[in-house]
Amino acid sequence: MENKIVRIAFLVLFFFLLECFAKATSRDQAGFDLPQPNGCYPIGTQTITLKDQQRNRDLLVTMWYPAVASNAPVAPYMDKKSADALANEWGLRSDFQRHVRSHARLRPRVAEGSAFPVVLLEHGTNVIPAIYTVLAEGLASSGFVVVATNHPLESLIAAYPDGREVRMKPYWPGNADRRTQGLAIYKFGDEVLEKDVRFVLDQLQQMNANDRVWEDRLDLSKVGIAGHSMGGTTVVLALQEETRILAGVTIDGSTYPGMNADVRPVPLQKPFMFLVTQEHADSETHGREFIGSENNTYYVVLADSDHMSFTDARLLTSRFTTKGHPDDAAFREGWLMSMFTRSVVEEFFGKYLKGDSAPHLDLKTHLERK
Repeated sequence: MENKIVRIAFLVLFFFLLECFAKATSRDQAGFDLPQPNGCYPIGTQTITLKDQQRNRDLLVTMWYPAVASNAPVAPYMDKKSADALANEWGLRSDFQRHVRSHARLRPRVAEGSAFPVVLLEHGTNVIPAIYTVLAEGLASSGFVVVATNHPLESLIAAYPDGREVRMKPYWPGNADRRTQGLAIYKFGDEVLEKDVRFVLDQLQQMNANDRVWEDRLDLSKVGIAGHSMGGTTVVLALQEETRILAGVTIDGSTYPGMNADVRPVPLQKPFMFLVTQEHADSETHGREFIGSENNTYYVVLADSDHMSFTDARLLTSRFTTKGHPDDAAFREGWLMSMFTRSVVEEFFGKYLKGDSAPHLDLKTHLERK
């Protein structure tokens, strides 16, 4: 079996991203606009609650989507209760979310034209879907409907409109060895998170058939999935089990108990991209977590990155930390890395859900035999 191992030099997109950064001058020193999406569509967003009666599980689902131009209010970056929880967890200034300006508007009409492909977006452990807003807005502006599920117990907080909240609770044995913990984490992914994905897909089918807003607007013959960290594990499980999902991206995720050298390779027969840090690429598990087909598997390494570089986290911590002073260099680095992530993920789903070209992904510079 051969995997195409694609190492994309950060400089490929550096000057383009740097130009975008220079154009995005902040209106105040502390606050900032999120990176401008580069697609042609205005962006709409809404959050709904989907009730799984059989499993007694309520899922908050945020959708970003191509929209018609609208004067609707600009969407807040995240709700206050979620922001307070994140500020406490990450040591951020209170009310930081008021100083982060998104590009989506609240509940405008879906853009006209044919139905749009769908990308499911899966968060990591002890965070919330909002920290992937740069990625989600970019995909929506490029013609995808992004559907991000908040998974209770896995997320930092699920803050429901009726005032209820569910906080993150470890579902693995705290005093066990890493392999035992890994097996427990994998079990939760298989028995809870992957079933959440299936339930959300079922609900999207119903919305596409009967909902006055979404009727015939979702192209559910073209569904992809992307996930970060534990969300990347969810991606792999869903790709294996769910025939409705055609392609997937795992962002610095792993198999379990693949937290160490005990790797159980997972065969994937669908288009797949593994986006990782240099540290992950240099580890002993390098390239052994997943086995893909020769022609549609990408292994993308982002140099000088860490686990949270693929999210909005560095933008937030570099500007709003309570543990030091704002760090302009770290902010700039976070900006560039979040836009790089967005660019390659957009290219991947553009290729496999729309049939577009992928000029940066297909600069194949390295090939390893497995």
